[in-house]
Amino acid sequence: MSTIAVIGGGPRGISVLERIAAQLEARSGTRPEGQVTVHVVDDTEPGAGRVWRTDQTRTLCMNTLADAVTLFTEPGSSVTAPVLEGPTMYEWAELLRGDTLPTDADPDGAKTALYRSHPAMVRGEFHSEIAGMKPESHPSRALYGEYLRWVFSVVLSRLPRQLEVKVHQARATAITPVTCPDGVVRDEITLTGQTSGDATGPGGTTVLADATVLAPGWTANEPDALEGFTATSVQMHPELTWVRPANPADQEVADLPAGEDVLVRGLGMGFFDLMAMATVDRGGRFIPDPSTRSGLTYHPSGREPRLVVASHHGYPYQPKPVLHALPSPAPVPRFRAALARLPEDAPADSVDFGAELWPSILRDAQAAYYSTLFGGTCPGHDADPERLAAVTSLIDDPAVDPWRLHELPELAALVPDPADRFNLVFYADPVAAYDRDAGDFTAWIADRLSEDLHEARLGTRSAVKAGLKVIGAVRKAAAVADEPGRFTLRSRRAEYAELRRVGQMVGSGPPAFRTAELLCLVDSGHVRFLGAHPTVVVDPEKPAFAMSSPTTGDEVVHARTLVDAWLHKPDVRTSADPLTRQLRLEGRLRPFALTDAAGGPVTSSPEVDLASGRLVHPDGSLDARVHLLGIPLLDFRADMTISPMPHTDPLMLQETDAAAVSALRIALG
Repeated sequence: MSTIAVIGGGPRGISVLERIAAQLEARSGTRPEGQVTVHVVDDTEPGAGRVWRTDQTRTLCMNTLADAVTLFTEPGSSVTAPVLEGPTMYEWAELLRGDTLPTDADPDGAKTALYRSHPAMVRGEFHSEIAGMKPESHPSRALYGEYLRWVFSVVLSRLPRQLEVKVHQARATAITPVTCPDGVVRDEITLTGQTSGDATGPGGTTVLADATVLAPGWTANEPDALEGFTATSVQMHPELTWVRPANPADQEVADLPAGEDVLVRGLGMGFFDLMAMATVDRGGRFIPDPSTRSGLTYHPSGREPRLVVASHHGYPYQPKPVLHALPSPAPVPRFRAALARLPEDAPADSVDFGAELWPSILRDAQAAYYSTLFGGTCPGHDADPERLAAVTSLIDDPAVDPWRLHELPELAALVPDPADRFNLVFYADPVAAYDRDAGDFTAWIADRLSEDLHEARLGTRSAVKAGLKVIGAVRKAAAVADEPGRFTLRSRRAEYAELRRVGQMVGSGPPAFRTAELLCLVDSGHVRFLGAHPTVVVDPEKPAFAMSSPTTGDEVVHARTLVDAWLHKPDVRTSADPLTRQLRLEGRLRPFALTDAAGGPVTSSPEVDLASGRLVHPDGSLDARVHLLGIPLLDFRADMTISPMPHTDPLMLQETDAAAVSALRIALG
């Protein structure tokens, strides 16, 4: 009997299992295979995983649209085994409601047939959400976990006869090569905290695996020096509370004191989650109110903290546009043409992103903005094809810097009102433009949030959103062009870093309703902003945390509680995950190293074989048995954080298919 261990029972782990099953099913008619046992190991909720576990607060929502996420392969996918057609999350909700899928979504009825052969059952608490779901809804993360668990159950119900699956709710804490009595070297995987499953061995709970696929998701790092100092300070002053960086659902938000100032570092998605849990989950209510600029009035419960917030750039992520439909692709013809000019076999450190790709991205962003502004749909602006043609000619002038197009006198002649010119520099760093008194900063941010919300509510009629959409949309294709490490080190640290940073701010922000809630909380006095580049120290006399920012004149705000509302990127060099740490210390993996004339630095990600996902050893050889997928490879592989989107041949499903092929080849010999 051959054995494969899949460590991580979230989306990637489920997909690996489905692809293994598909491979075995495809082979069964042509060649007999031996029996294969797959051990699926997850320490939280096999099928959903930690991030999408179904018992978390339903206040936390996905950043993805309901009809823009799937876990099924599709016809035309570049996978090696037959696809298993299944519904997107929204289509699954439709089928749960008893609706009929439209013909264009399910032309041959395969999705409906799959669902009818394995109907879903979800808890009653989700019924109202399912009933109200639209294609463009942002589902709760807990409901997405229910969808994932249903997919897992479908896979388990369709296993080929030669495949057995054993599920272990446990944590894999060690992986050790052992020579078995048959002379074959396998990996012995130690499981701790097991609450289900039946694998036992001498000295503890173990499983033996011919091949292992690691899909661990977001792994924690060991505290750095500053975090160690903060932890020591809290130990010395038990009056202080520090909520460490983590997945918001894992943070101790219940520890935040009601009615007190709480210092918060971070204005990305972790902050918006914290904000929701500190208000809605404490009984606060947002009531529609068209008389307010947010469109809401907040009815407090009296149990809320007052959030004093700062971050590196000091400004909240941009809200997503309100579209009432799935978004269309961003128009990026210049970027596509620039990509096509790159050599397919470009070696590492050979592509100057700043010279060869970045200008085309900026020109596409400018063109998208002005095409909308003068296209006849932008409020307050009539269609003006002649002026659009003149601006487009300026955009495409090779002598023009598209980053600073708004500063050109030639553009001012065509677009006289400065408010109508697309200022990319401002959107890249809004707080840098702040020039008022320190005491006005929160009011200034609130005014800007009101404008951001207005643009988001315009949807496709917003020229601003059209331009910013390009910056967010090109990140995947740019990452694929870089994989692995093709961009020069200089351009990676400059223009490519800027694309990733700005693209995150403008393309991975919250649903617009969260921005409306934030603006409402600012207006109600529950949130205020301190600025950019914050400094936090511990004042031992009070004792209290003390936070300040140069944006607001280094005004010091004291509070007993500090929340870090963000999540560390996994770092193989400092990983707190025992399995990752052991693999590194025992020389079974190496950090991916960027290369340039001087040798180049190592990154936070392990290096793997792109064709299979197998780990690369320090000497460049491939590990005989262990594969690594997903989030820990952020600096090495493209598109590692994005859930599979239908009709896109998702990279995640290509990755899991390749790992399944490799694991089976190793296990079956």
